[in-house]
Amino acid sequence: MRQIILTIILKNSMTAINKYISHARERVYMSGVERNRLRIQQTAEVFTPTELVQKILDMMEKKDPTLFVDETKTFLDNSCGDCQFLSEVVIRKMERSGCTLEKALSTTYGVELMLDNVNECKRRLAGPNPNKKIKEILESNIVCDNGLLYDYEFEKVIIDDNNQTKLF
Repeated sequence: MRQIILTIILKNSMTAINKYISHARERVYMSGVERNRLRIQQTAEVFTPTELVQKILDMMEKKDPTLFVDETKTFLDNSCGDCQFLSEVVIRKMERSGCTLEKALSTTYGVELMLDNVNECKRRLAGPNPNKKIKEILESNIVCDNGLLYDYEFEKVIIDDNNQTKLF
């Protein structure tokens, strides 16, 4: 009986991760945000294709095999754009450590200059069915600011062992 319950839990977990992966990856490249030449010149926006992001994260993981296994490791992208890197980090955290989306997001941070990118990043990281807790975490962990000037004093959101949100 216990084996059957564990199998059901594992299948539900994999289904949730697969839905999240589809939500994060199946989208228009560069999120469909209007980017004209002037904007690109002023902001130096460059978007990294998913395949290259995955190769870079693979290289990082080879250097530190615990990188995505340890759900408490913190990730920060100081120019997160529409979340190409952060969404792949969250996917790997959930796949490798088995943690929840809330836990993966609680140790994932991003700073972005352009508000439309911040909004897209939050929408993308939230997954297909975000709850209040996920929205709270993203509100404090993904900020619109200049990554070169930001003080990096994110409002602390921690998910405790009982899956409760704590703000500090």
